[in-house]
Amino acid sequence: MKLVEVFSPPLWILDLKARDKKAAIKEMLQILVTEGHLKGDSAKKAERAVQKREGQGSTAIGKGLAIPHSKECGFIARVLGVFARSREGIPFDAVDGGLVHVLFLVISPEELASEHLDVMKRIARLHMDEKSLRFLEKSEIVDSLQEIFKEVDDNFS
Repeated sequence: MKLVEVFSPPLWILDLKARDKKAAIKEMLQILVTEGHLKGDSAKKAERAVQKREGQGSTAIGKGLAIPHSKECGFIARVLGVFARSREGIPFDAVDGGLVHVLFLVISPEELASEHLDVMKRIARLHMDEKSLRFLEKSEIVDSLQEIFKEVDDNFS
């Protein structure tokens, strides 16, 4: 499953207002409601599922990147995602102790675990490319941000 399919511009938050992990997850899920991908009750279920996963260990993997996620969302039919940035940075219990500036929320039903994992692997590829990660954090040019996703998709094997 390609990043450009999961993280389309209507599902981007380029200036996340949240100042903590819980509020960031909630704000990211809210855009899925706003864009018609989740109903209110489903958003609450998704929030519980993502928070449950966070309780097992932080999804902030260092270098300013977090991937809050859950594949325990049986009430949705496909992999859903939100790309967000925080200018200020969010304390997210990152493995390196740093603040998180780039976030990818990924939720899916269990039966799509392989697609979910594929998306996670593509995001991990971004984690290894510090230049692209910094570009995602700072760039204001939407087309250029989308190009980073396309580049990862094109080079993913």
